[in-house]
Amino acid sequence: MNYLKILAFACLSLLVFSCKDDEQQRLAETKRAEQVNDSILKVISRNWHFDVPQPTAKAAQQLAGWNEWEQFNNELQQKPTSTLEAFRRKANVLVTKAEVLKNNIPAFLNKPQVRARLDVVITNIQMIYTYMNIETIPDKKIISLIGSITRELTATQNQVDEIIRISEIPKEEGEQEMLRAMDTTRLANPDAMNTPPQAQPLTPTPQRPPGHGAFMKQRNTP
Repeated sequence: MNYLKILAFACLSLLVFSCKDDEQQRLAETKRAEQVNDSILKVISRNWHFDVPQPTAKAAQQLAGWNEWEQFNNELQQKPTSTLEAFRRKANVLVTKAEVLKNNIPAFLNKPQVRARLDVVITNIQMIYTYMNIETIPDKKIISLIGSITRELTATQNQVDEIIRISEIPKEEGEQEMLRAMDTTRLANPDAMNTPPQAQPLTPTPQRPPGHGAFMKQRNTP
């Protein structure tokens, strides 16, 4: 009986020590991960710069009424404090601001090329948020995404300048009338602009029998 008690006590002690070892190992791994992330965070903090140039005067005028664009860019310029939680909160806020960018694009700028660039910006912001919330943060990927976002935002402003430039090109009077007529037709019946014209059936030309001309000439000769 005493033997069984000793055996049970030994097993229980072994289990307790094993649990303590596992807990200590887990705490040690967590501490190492925190130390690595602290070092990585310093690198990210040094590179957290979205250096988008100021838009031209004409582009700024077109962007002025786009509140979502202004709020997103203002949020980008506010650098978080150098703590992991601060950067995670910033990434979360940026995702929220980015995902509404396409909701109220001004009609003049609502072009496929502008929307495509915004899609890239939104995707990259979401990826930053994902990387900031994993156990070991991949600093090189986040720095690369920061550069990509900066380039896409700059390219979007350049695209606005291009849209303005094209709109200012003088058009011939006949071309303007034709474009207005096409727009009117498209608005009245948008499906018609995408429907290919149907081929008209050909009316067969009646065939004259051989010698018909000579016969008629002979018949009319007195």
